[in-house]
Amino acid sequence: MYDKDSGRSRGFGFINFSKGDDAKTAKEAMDGKALLGRPLRISFALEKVRGGPVVVPRISGVGDVTRLNN
Repeated sequence: MYDKDSGRSRGFGFINFSKGDDAKTAKEAMDGKALLGRPLRISFALEKVRGGPVVVPRISGVGDVTRLNN
């Protein structure tokens, strides 16, 4: 996915599989692997419920600004 104004990568993308087993196998094979020096975080997209909150699980401590500033 690319930003429409800057043309820069937004850091995520989507892949569709015709078979659920193929998607599971690909996720298991690639989750945590490095790409261009950065670890991939692979997850299945959740269907957004209109008007409802979207909860995205995070790895503990990753992106915790308060922890980084202490």
